[in-house]
Amino acid sequence: RCVNDVLDFYEPEILQSLKDPYSRLKHLSTWRQEIGDIKLDELTKKHIKNFRKKLRNKVSDATANRYVASISAALSYAVEEPEWLIKNPALGIKKLPEPDGRKRFLNDEERDNLVAASASFPNYPQMHAIILIAITAGMRRGEILNLKWCDCDFGLRRLLIEDSKNEESRSVPLVGPALTSLIRWSKVRPLDSDVLVFPSHTKGAKNRPLDIDHAWRLVREAAGLTNFRFHDLRHTAASYLAMSGAGLRDIGDILGHKSLSMTLRYSHLTDDHKRKTVSRMVDTYFGAQ
Repeated sequence: RCVNDVLDFYEPEILQSLKDPYSRLKHLSTWRQEIGDIKLDELTKKHIKNFRKKLRNKVSDATANRYVASISAALSYAVEEPEWLIKNPALGIKKLPEPDGRKRFLNDEERDNLVAASASFPNYPQMHAIILIAITAGMRRGEILNLKWCDCDFGLRRLLIEDSKNEESRSVPLVGPALTSLIRWSKVRPLDSDVLVFPSHTKGAKNRPLDIDHAWRLVREAAGLTNFRFHDLRHTAASYLAMSGAGLRDIGDILGHKSLSMTLRYSHLTDDHKRKTVSRMVDTYFGAQ
């Protein structure tokens, strides 16, 4: 048996059950091309490290780590389920150092260009609502794409996330242009409220979420954005909240952060609001300076 046999077995068994399998599918497709024909009893840690070295010429160290994590998960499955491997050769490979979390977010012009571009592709009309939800609610890509119509409460203007990355349910406000766009999109919704809001375009796969990779590339290029990922829309929402005066606890609650450390990356953006708050207190008790 070879690596391709593992991936043939792993992908339909595991990946389709993930909330957002598309990045991992992309990673594994690349691994197929690189090491797919290598027999399992000949596969070594060196094969994986050598390809990671090649990847570093094309992607960031953080992305290279994700590629290794994807193949490692598949090989671990081969150890546990069909028992084709005694040991996962990817285990023990030290992760490459990663910089602190990205803080890339949209400026006003970029935001306007992106929102306008998202409404300009008739083959992907749902991208307008998807992008507005990401920017205003700070939801993860998988959370948005796995929304069902029963999760959309237009009366209370909120979206319910039953099964988040942190395995905790939460609700997020649905307001402004995101609410308007989603209501407009709901005009073509089916009668069954338990179906996906953004289902796949693939025939016979309506119970699977839409794969937005191609549509996102089109919209991003039309908006003239560079060095910008879909996940940066979530950073944009958090940054806008911080600059609008939201406290770190509120930001963490809205984004569904499990720990304060995840939210602290936005703390510098709250400085202006904190300064104004303290200034009001000083003016009240010490008089205007």
